[in-house]
Amino acid sequence: MENSSQAFLFTARSDAKFIENTLPPLIKILEKAACKISLILDTRDPSGVLGSTLAQSRLHDIKSKIENLQSKLNFEFLTTSYDSKSVRSKNRLQFNYPYRETHCFRGYPIYGSFKQFIDTDSQYILHLDCDMIFYEEPAFSWVQEGIRVMEENEDILCVLPRGGPPTKDGSLHQGSTPYKVDEKRGLYLFKNFTSRHYLIHRERFLSLLPLKPLWLSWREPIKSRLFGNGKMLCWEAMVERAIEKSGMWRADLMTDKAWSLHPGDRSEQFYQLLPQIIDSVNRNEFPEEQRGHFDLRLSNWKHFLN
Repeated sequence: MENSSQAFLFTARSDAKFIENTLPPLIKILEKAACKISLILDTRDPSGVLGSTLAQSRLHDIKSKIENLQSKLNFEFLTTSYDSKSVRSKNRLQFNYPYRETHCFRGYPIYGSFKQFIDTDSQYILHLDCDMIFYEEPAFSWVQEGIRVMEENEDILCVLPRGGPPTKDGSLHQGSTPYKVDEKRGLYLFKNFTSRHYLIHRERFLSLLPLKPLWLSWREPIKSRLFGNGKMLCWEAMVERAIEKSGMWRADLMTDKAWSLHPGDRSEQFYQLLPQIIDSVNRNEFPEEQRGHFDLRLSNWKHFLN
């Protein structure tokens, strides 16, 4: 497929305990899809709930692990620079105002999430957080399939594999998040957006700008203008608001040839079981209770693997 795609993998100090397990299978999927691959390390001191609740390594330690992985795997290694001029200019592009904030109130990148759209001119951008886990059939690429879907459908902004292994009836366990079933195109359609993983059409995303900034409370934009430290909501919430007002959709592939998991539990038990979980996922083996669930159900995996 001639259309160019650039993959950006986001990592931070909190990933040091598992990146050696998760990165190699992610790189394998990206190489199969013929993506250019950049891994970006967030060097900013951890903040928000992500900084306080997740174990944080020293910056030197995770850099050493990444450099060791780079000697075995094919990817470009970059670190995020937070010079004031760049932050304000990029934020002016995405918000129509030169905000100084770089992260949301939870500690997830706002500036970095947008910067990737400026750092490449590739038609398609694939974003992955480094804790993501995927199953993909050997002869199938969900990235290439996603590009095909967006090439054929102008109303699709971004594409993801289905969340969790398939259920018997094809339904998704999405909680209160609404979605539509498009049987003809083989897609689940959402106005919801996630920043954890997505393949997105760059120009369609840029057409949504400027994003409307969303704040934790009415006081925060005042603090922002005075001090540059207002508490913004997460970047994905602002993108979601823009999608809701557009005629475009997030599309999850209905095929059972690929699916995704996100591990929210960062307990010691998770770190111990992670290599076995990844091996099982690669074989398309999983506990029945995981079907249709995007969030990894650690207690079910514990019983499944024992």
